[in-house]
Amino acid sequence: MFRSVALPRTLLFAAVAALAASSTVPLAAAAQTADPLPAETIAARSMFFGAENVDQATGEVDRGEVHLSWVSVATFAASVDGHVLLLDAYIHKDEDPPNYVPASYQDLIDLRPAAILVGHGHFDHGLEAGTIAAQTGATMVGTQNHCDQAVGQVEAAGLAAADLDCLAVVADEAPFGETVTFDLLDGVCTSALLHVHSAAEPPDPDHPADHTVIPVPDPGQVLLHPPGFLLDSEGDEGGTVLYQLRVGDFSLIYHDSSGPLKEQAPEVFDALRALPQTDVQVGAILGFNQITNGLRDPAMYIEAIRPTVFVPNHHDFVTEYGSADDFEPVLLAELEYYGAPDTDVRFLYDPYDYVRPNLLSYRVDDARWAGATEDRCLASAGRPAGPAPGQGAVGEQGKGALPVTGGGLAIAGVLVSLAWLGRRR
Repeated sequence: MFRSVALPRTLLFAAVAALAASSTVPLAAAAQTADPLPAETIAARSMFFGAENVDQATGEVDRGEVHLSWVSVATFAASVDGHVLLLDAYIHKDEDPPNYVPASYQDLIDLRPAAILVGHGHFDHGLEAGTIAAQTGATMVGTQNHCDQAVGQVEAAGLAAADLDCLAVVADEAPFGETVTFDLLDGVCTSALLHVHSAAEPPDPDHPADHTVIPVPDPGQVLLHPPGFLLDSEGDEGGTVLYQLRVGDFSLIYHDSSGPLKEQAPEVFDALRALPQTDVQVGAILGFNQITNGLRDPAMYIEAIRPTVFVPNHHDFVTEYGSADDFEPVLLAELEYYGAPDTDVRFLYDPYDYVRPNLLSYRVDDARWAGATEDRCLASAGRPAGPAPGQGAVGEQGKGALPVTGGGLAIAGVLVSLAWLGRRR
């Protein structure tokens, strides 16, 4: 079923899971289902979220905690109020499974997500979103263009387009900053906000010239995981969406790109500030503006959102191979400069932090979070139906293929160095 509305609507391997099943009682906080999930789903959920957080008899996940498991780039497996979902659907360096990223697309299918939230349609974000949704019954969420691309993925895989349930929550004519709240998961308030994809801008005279990132890869990682060719590099942006999910006393923001709002859409800052309080923000820090303006853009998102905790993503794409630690001091310097030094930055390091249960786990009733869902949930807003499939959508933008993963490191390093030298003159 293909829908284009924004109206409310109501392993750890199998051996480990089997061992846990024989010794673990059902979680008191887990939602019980009439029929237990298949063994492969219980194993996959245990792998991503930890066997201690998954009912080994039913496959349900503890509702008292929000779990995030970094898969790679901007893809996360997540559990919110017991609902399992995917944020984007891409596994980096898939030519080297399961070595660099200890997970496969089959693992994402085995998770049986209830929903897949797509931030934008480039291949390193939504490459398998449509096919995973069609095979699992998950509701894919994004713009009309994301849904159109998903139909193409499904048909190319030999699946029936009728098996795809895709919800376009942002209308084609929506302006940047448009915020739509909709019903997706029982007990969870979900909002989508249209913002801007990363883009290169001339050097900002107000930005410190020494806030430059020059990623240096770990030679050992390069030797262990040589660059491999990307065979799949299709996909248009199709609009870039930020999501906020709120449950109990906890709220989460996710965005897989950070655009130059200062130059292209300053009104989005007001929209971000108008969102209910955010406790954890998971946001992209790598972007096309990095060469000339460092990590200014993600820092300005953080300054507007003011989360308690910030978790980076997308800093392992092209600049992978253990170079994440080069981003961290620059991000901290940017936050100090833009007036958000109190945010607790929980940095992620590739490939060590991929698929690490309990690394990003948050108790919904933690004393750090304040307020309640009723106070934080924006009123639901209906949107006009979008165009029929295949008629295009918001802000289509092509993204060129990268010849090899990791192959852009040398080029990026040279460009960054030249930009830095030019600005120091």
